[in-house]
Amino acid sequence: MTKKEHRYGRSRTRRRRGLLALLALLLGLAALPFALGAPETVRKAIYPLRYEDTIRQASRENGLEPAFVAGVIHAESRFRPDAESSQEAYGLMQMLPETAEFVQQRSGIEGDFREPRTNIRLGTWYLSYLDERYRGDERLMLAAYNSGEGTVDAWSSDEGFDIAKDIPFKETRQYVERSLEARQKYEDLYGEDLRQNTD
Repeated sequence: MTKKEHRYGRSRTRRRRGLLALLALLLGLAALPFALGAPETVRKAIYPLRYEDTIRQASRENGLEPAFVAGVIHAESRFRPDAESSQEAYGLMQMLPETAEFVQQRSGIEGDFREPRTNIRLGTWYLSYLDERYRGDERLMLAAYNSGEGTVDAWSSDEGFDIAKDIPFKETRQYVERSLEARQKYEDLYGEDLRQNTD
C-alpha cells in the first residue's frame, strides 16, 4: 500500500467515524425532549387532536372511550383526513370501501365514507361491533380492525393462542401496540374524554 492509499484509507475512516458521531449526536438531540419530558406543545404536535366533538359523540353512541378511538385514528392516519393506503383504505380511520358498505348497511349511517366525520362515525361503529364480537378484548378488536375478522378468528382458534404475544403478522403486532400506546398518550394529554387541556 502506498503512502497516498494509506492516507486516503485513514481519511475515509475518520470521515465515517465523524458521520457516525454526528448521527449519534442528532439522534440524541432528537430524543432529548422526550428524555426531559417534552413540553406539552411538542407532545400535542406529535399527537394532534381534531374532530374531537365527532369523536366524543360517536364514542358515546357506541360505548367506547374517546381516547381509545383517537388512538386508533392516530395509528391509522395520524389525523390526516386525506390518508389513503395501498390497499385502498381511506380517511382518518382508514376504512376499506367494503367495510364501509358493511357498516352503513348495518348501522344506517349515511354519507361519503371518505368525509372525515362520516369516516369517524363508521370506524367507531365498527370498533364497537368488534368490541362486542371479541367480548371487550381490545387487542383482538384492534387486530381484527387491522387484519380482518376471519384472520383473527383463524389465529385465535389455535389452542394456546395468546393475543398479547402470538400475533403472527409483524404489521398487526406493531399496529396493536401503536394504537394502545397512542390511546395512553391521548388520555394523558387530553383526558379520557378528550376535553382536558384542549386549546
